[in-house]
Amino acid sequence: MEIHILAVLLGAYLLGSIPSAYLVGRLVANVDIRQVGDGNMGAKNTFESLGWLPGVVVGAADISKGALAVLMARQFELPEIFVLLAGFCVVLGHDFPIFLGFRGGQGMAAMIGVFGVLFPLETALALLILIVALALTRNWDVSCSIGLGLLPVLLWLNGRPPRQVLYPVLMLPTIGLKKLLAVWEARRART
Repeated sequence: MEIHILAVLLGAYLLGSIPSAYLVGRLVANVDIRQVGDGNMGAKNTFESLGWLPGVVVGAADISKGALAVLMARQFELPEIFVLLAGFCVVLGHDFPIFLGFRGGQGMAAMIGVFGVLFPLETALALLILIVALALTRNWDVSCSIGLGLLPVLLWLNGRPPRQVLYPVLMLPTIGLKKLLAVWEARRART
C-alpha cells in the first residue's frame, strides 16, 4: 500500500480521535462528559447534560470530522475503496480515540458526516425520515434505527452499486456494538 494512502487512513483515524464532546464539556462546564448523563462521548449526551448549544457544537464538530475524512481521501484522488475505508477510519477514531484511552462515542454523528458526503441525497432523505420518526415516537434510538436503517434501501432504490448499498449495512451495526460495550463496561464496573 502506498504511503499517501496509509497517511490518509491514519489521518482519518486521528481526526476521528479528536474528542469534541470531551473538549466542549471541559471548556463549557469543566466536566468530563464521560462522567455525566449516560457517559457517552457524543452530541446527544452533551445536549442532554450541558444544553442545546454545546450539543449542537459537538454534533457539528463530529459530523464535520466524518465529512472531512472523506473529502480528504477524495482530495488525494484515492480509489473508492480507500475513500470508504477513510470513512470507516474516522468513525473508528471517534469510537476508540487514541487521545482518551480508546473510550469514545458511538459514531453516529461522524457516520452522518461520512454518509452525507458519499450519498448526499439519500442521507438527506434518511435524516428527514429520522426527524419524522422522532416527532412520532419521541424515541431517539428508535428514530435513528428507522431513518438510518432505511439508508441502504434508499441507496438501492436510487441505483447505487452494491458496494455502496452494503457500506452503511457494515457501518451502522458499530453503533449497536458500542452500546453493548457500554453496557458491559457498566456491569463490569459495578462488580
